[in-house]
Amino acid sequence: MLDTIRRIIQEVNSAPNLAQALDLIVHRVKQVMHSQVCSIYLLDHAAKQNVLMATDGLNPASIGKVRLKLDEGLVGLISERAEPINLNDAPSHPAYKFLPITNEERFNSFLGAPIVHHRKVLGVIVVQEAESRLYSEEELTLLVTIAAQLAGAIAHADAVGEITGLHNINHKDRPLKGLPGAAGVAFGNSVVIYPPADLDAVPNRTTDDVTGELEAFRNAVEATKQELSKLKTRISQLPGEDQLLFDAYLLML
Repeated sequence: MLDTIRRIIQEVNSAPNLAQALDLIVHRVKQVMHSQVCSIYLLDHAAKQNVLMATDGLNPASIGKVRLKLDEGLVGLISERAEPINLNDAPSHPAYKFLPITNEERFNSFLGAPIVHHRKVLGVIVVQEAESRLYSEEELTLLVTIAAQLAGAIAHADAVGEITGLHNINHKDRPLKGLPGAAGVAFGNSVVIYPPADLDAVPNRTTDDVTGELEAFRNAVEATKQELSKLKTRISQLPGEDQLLFDAYLLML
């Protein structure tokens, strides 16, 4: 299972945006768990609704259109309680809500897990299938782990304004809430740094000491190599394939 989770996370991290990451997750989780449906709902806190943002198994036209209030359906129950729900006869549950727009059949088995970041529910991930059965502990662990990994990506995407389809608000200025490391009040200057991948944004400057600049560069490379070697030694308990990543970085340097 750990190998499966690692592969899914690696693929998600390489996705260019959140929408493709969500599509990738519902597809991969559906395959791994041999389910007929995998869906992801994100919580629109302003409207207090869970919005279907990705699915593999339901009607694709329902993405962005299915909106459940916080007290609606099993998805609403999961987001309200912030805990998983595992059922072998979902339609008989009092909170079950049939959604005709999704063209869903009678899916009896239902497993849903909340997507939580810093104790705040961001959404719900669900798998369903027609066969009546309870999902195993291993399957529950897999879904909960995927949800935990997905939470960070969703929180980041929301912070940078990447999430679309939840609401029609597009503010140029977006407030970012932080978590204090210590109680109190602090004053300081905010600094906008250069985008890490935008080399064209770095101004061109000349130097009168070319030899000194080359020496500083070589020293920086050597210091980085030493730091990577120390880090590799400190985490020597990682699997061999992960250790090879540090060797690749050292060879690049």
